[in-house]
Amino acid sequence: MSQDDHPLTFEQVFSEAHLRSIFDDRLKDAKFTGLDGISVSSFKQNIDAEVTLISRKILGGTFEFTRFREKLILKTARKPPRQISIPTIRDAIALRALCDHLTFQFHECRMRPPHDCTKRVAQAAKEATASDSFLRMDVVNFYPSVDHDILVNQLRDKGADSRAISLIEKAIKNPTGFDEGDKSEIGVPQGLSISNILSMLYLEAFDQHFAQKYRYFRYVDDLLLVVGQEAAVGIHDEIASHMRTELRLTTHELDPKKPDKTAITPVKVGTEYLGYHISSGGLRIRERSYKKMFRAVVGCLRALKGTAQVEQVLWRLNLIITGCRVEERSVGWVFFFRQSTDVGQFHRMDAFVRKQLILYGLKDQISRVKRFAKTYHETRFNRDGTTYIPDFDNFSLADMMKAIHLVKGISLEKLGSMDRSEVEDIYWKMVKREVAKLERETMDFLTYGS
Repeated sequence: MSQDDHPLTFEQVFSEAHLRSIFDDRLKDAKFTGLDGISVSSFKQNIDAEVTLISRKILGGTFEFTRFREKLILKTARKPPRQISIPTIRDAIALRALCDHLTFQFHECRMRPPHDCTKRVAQAAKEATASDSFLRMDVVNFYPSVDHDILVNQLRDKGADSRAISLIEKAIKNPTGFDEGDKSEIGVPQGLSISNILSMLYLEAFDQHFAQKYRYFRYVDDLLLVVGQEAAVGIHDEIASHMRTELRLTTHELDPKKPDKTAITPVKVGTEYLGYHISSGGLRIRERSYKKMFRAVVGCLRALKGTAQVEQVLWRLNLIITGCRVEERSVGWVFFFRQSTDVGQFHRMDAFVRKQLILYGLKDQISRVKRFAKTYHETRFNRDGTTYIPDFDNFSLADMMKAIHLVKGISLEKLGSMDRSEVEDIYWKMVKREVAKLERETMDFLTYGS
């Protein structure tokens, strides 16, 4: 849905036609199931009746969410797991429509890609004086700490539709798992399609206030400012106090012994932010993110010790190196880190890949493996015209069949006997699975944990 489209009304967003398009365009291949245990394939058998029910109940003000299924994601052994809320398919359609409505009404609050923030931070670092410092701050348990009353009042002040507010309240108060009571009293559930835009709405006035006073940047719960060294501690205290009194949020304390979350460092020395190490000298991939790239390469090749075939491993290794274009998006590590000014890091990755290939007895395959440095160049300077990075949206039927044969081992003869729709269905399920893994690993670069 284009951001330039004419805003849809609440009635249009929750019409049967729009709800059906949400299912067809975004959810028909989904793998999740909610607490009702109904899969997408089962839901699809009754899709017409389901979208009629959703539309009627939401427009009539009687829609209720099913308790969300709980999924726990372990970050590190030293940290509690992150709770993710999984809705039913029916609720996922309603929530996506609600997200569309909020995005249309409050377009300025949509979450932008991290690259936008990184680019602005890099420019500020470049323009900083010798006496400037980075002030990096992190909100403690941001999503679980959002105050419902404050959020609802903000929505009312912005003129949000009362029906949308009612639906939002039902969603954020809906419990996750069975350890919670009948209602959640605080926090925005993580993992829902409305979670990000609600978090942006919650901090909109805060962002505007401090962006007017300082060189201020924020991505989700990670704040970064470029400030004078002598003023840094006072500005930290000002922001922490404002968060606490106005938003009921807490930031990690400023402790030189624990610099992972909140810290003050000279701009010339640099700081870690959004997967990068940023300083007045430029951007490079931070050490922990860099090591994760090495581990992923090793993990890919290690599959050769099992049942994986050489062709399968080389296909996945090349995907790790180049990333891809899919559904009109660019995905992958090099794309994520394309703003790095340290080209040497990519050349060192290539040298490491060659060494690993030799270690696994694949010296004769080195010429078939793509290169990080070449991908970096194509991403930076030839993204629209490159053929080096696979564009899964534009694969021919023959390309699809070859990819399926390499990855899944289905013979070309058998694929040739299938209808085109069958081949495309296998292809897209395979591609989306591989891309989802790439995206999970890419988002992992944003975390500060090891």
